[in-house]
Amino acid sequence: MKKEKTTLILFAILALLAFAPMVQEHLHFPRIRPLAGVTEPFKVPKLNFKNYLSGHYQRSIEYDLKQHYGFRPITIRLYNQYLWDFYKKTYTRLTVSQGKEGWLYEPWFVEDYYHGGTYNQKKDSLQMAQELHQEAFRLYQLQHLLDSYGTKLFVCLAPGKDLVYPEYLPDDTDPTRPKKLSARTFYQDEFNTLGINHINMEQWFLSMKDTVDYLLFPQKGTHWSNAAAMVAADSIIRYLEDQLDITMNERILSKPYIDKPRKPDYDLEELLNLSRPMKKLPQHYIDMEVKPRKGAVKPHMIVIGDSFYWNICNQLPMDSLFSLVPYWYYNSTIYHDPDHQSVKDVDLVKALLDADAVMLIYSSTQLYKMSDGFSKQALMALCFDDDDIEAAEKACIAHINSNPKWLASIKERAEKYHQPLDDFIKAEAKWQVQLYPQRYLPALLDSIPTKRSSRVNEYLTLKSAAHGIQ
Repeated sequence: MKKEKTTLILFAILALLAFAPMVQEHLHFPRIRPLAGVTEPFKVPKLNFKNYLSGHYQRSIEYDLKQHYGFRPITIRLYNQYLWDFYKKTYTRLTVSQGKEGWLYEPWFVEDYYHGGTYNQKKDSLQMAQELHQEAFRLYQLQHLLDSYGTKLFVCLAPGKDLVYPEYLPDDTDPTRPKKLSARTFYQDEFNTLGINHINMEQWFLSMKDTVDYLLFPQKGTHWSNAAAMVAADSIIRYLEDQLDITMNERILSKPYIDKPRKPDYDLEELLNLSRPMKKLPQHYIDMEVKPRKGAVKPHMIVIGDSFYWNICNQLPMDSLFSLVPYWYYNSTIYHDPDHQSVKDVDLVKALLDADAVMLIYSSTQLYKMSDGFSKQALMALCFDDDDIEAAEKACIAHINSNPKWLASIKERAEKYHQPLDDFIKAEAKWQVQLYPQRYLPALLDSIPTKRSSRVNEYLTLKSAAHGIQ
């Protein structure tokens, strides 16, 4: 009897182990913390004759099961912990690099420090220099255009973790590879030469590094620390006050204090997806108190940039400092704007002429794609009407039709997707004008474009009338 009872218990345990993953997969009970990182959305194709015969349906089902079986996050974390404890290895080497003394870096920061460029290595330095110069020149043009309408444009160059703490970087694995052009040093020279408004925080951070009691970058994170971000934010606001000749509400920074690690101070550790937390160096934090100031102004500023701005906007009392401060993340998705979620939905003329300032903020490894197309879009919106753009696209279509090789490549794509050739040619022309506006809109070749979109005058008239009514 005792033996049968033991057998029954063992069978129940075995059945529980066998069916528990299925139950968890479908009922999501118990709730399990998901794995960190980006997961590409995947949809299983329809079961039909074609997909079945080709094996596409079967492979998709197999992939889907591998990604969603019960208790998957737990098994992944346990295996990752095993690899890390015994071999100091990780499957996330493409997103996390192991530095010295437990420091973690993103691999493109390591690449940027040792070889000077995170951009496509197939591009030669001359081609890259031309692209960087064109972007700097567009910012110069845009700065002068916006300045004439009372909107200040400036750039904030944020240092990367590799520049501030190079002593903990992993050793270079390929010292023989020649260094590429550095967008960081190139832009610094260009901005100084052209007189583009900018703040370069690199030298300031390096000089501050050994004089403060807190880390400017967390050991297990990739962005600047909370304390560094708060100090940087205060400096940006001071610069903004000087540029706009205004006084904003008073900011009071607390003394640095040690607290439990907060997001995103350990975002690189999260990507390792380990089963237990790693040891971390003490992390300091600074709070900002904002006090009303008589005659203070709350400006409207548009921010365009990379993820380094998150540590500022998520921790500052923005409503106490700005009337509106939308964040155009990589000039794509919009945050902190009640009326817009995407840059595609924005009336650029209205947005730029309404704003008191526009700040571009990019870290050192993201500078090669400065403004993410914003400078082109803004110049086209301020300088040209739809008719001008259509004429440029027609000129590009004529150029395509006169180029047999270019036309053949477009025809090949159209046939591949079973679409009309004319539609593909029009789409190509539209894309080319957006990508290289100076080629098809000669007015942009002037040092300071004099041509203006009719929308600018219309909006300024409406804005003036609105102020008159008030």
